[in-house]
Amino acid sequence: MKASTLEHKLGLEILVSTMDRSSLSFLDNMFPHHDLRSLNILIINQTTIGQELTSNQKNIRVINSYDKGLSKSRNLALENAIGDICLIADDDVEYVEGFENAIKNSFSKLKTISVVLFKIKTFDGNYYKGYPQNSKLLSTKKELAKSSSIEIAFRREDIEKHKIRFNTLFGLGSQFPSGEEYLFLRDVHKHKMNVFFENTYIVKHERESSTSKVESDSFLMTKGAIYYIDYNLSAYFFAVKYVLFLLRKGKITLGEIFRTYFKIINGILAYKNQI
Repeated sequence: MKASTLEHKLGLEILVSTMDRSSLSFLDNMFPHHDLRSLNILIINQTTIGQELTSNQKNIRVINSYDKGLSKSRNLALENAIGDICLIADDDVEYVEGFENAIKNSFSKLKTISVVLFKIKTFDGNYYKGYPQNSKLLSTKKELAKSSSIEIAFRREDIEKHKIRFNTLFGLGSQFPSGEEYLFLRDVHKHKMNVFFENTYIVKHERESSTSKVESDSFLMTKGAIYYIDYNLSAYFFAVKYVLFLLRKGKITLGEIFRTYFKIINGILAYKNQI
């Protein structure tokens, strides 16, 4: 559906990634404070032939995909989005009352900003992770690396201008099950577009998963791959530095130093074999 065929201009479109859905009922849990007819939603449903999801509502579009992998789902959403402002979403979250107005207001006042990151709370009311004390521009790799996909809203025109996409080697269902958000924002920043942190929370999510634990095997492998993307051969030095950081913080013991180091190195080698 082309934007010109819509009855009204889309200010905000929510890009939802999901799998194996047979009805739209899951949206009720995502938006308990909203009339779904007031929201513009694009659903990417990764499924199998014969198990497709359908929608008879003009404001809720569905694309069924027979591919697997979260980053592939995100990219399909980017290629088919029509909103002026787009919000990246998963199917296991709950949006707070007025989230859509908070997003629109941010972009309205931040005329030179291409991407805005918001905050997440857990369902028990705590913040999902540590956040800056105040709203601010984000400009360092360290700041961008702390992002989560469901915090990200962006001006579609800016992202499309540079054809920025998620790296399909990264993200759930891929070889490296995390890090896709950072690489996406890294590309945004590389193209001289501004990324802004807005000190406002818009969504609830369960506590961080095991793939985010800094000493887990999947995290270490991903860390190695991203080190190589960022630093090339200096990645081996950063691997040593990270192992010492984990030791100093008590995340690993002396006896785990070599295992931890070689997990990071395996990530470097695994990524090199893919490029």
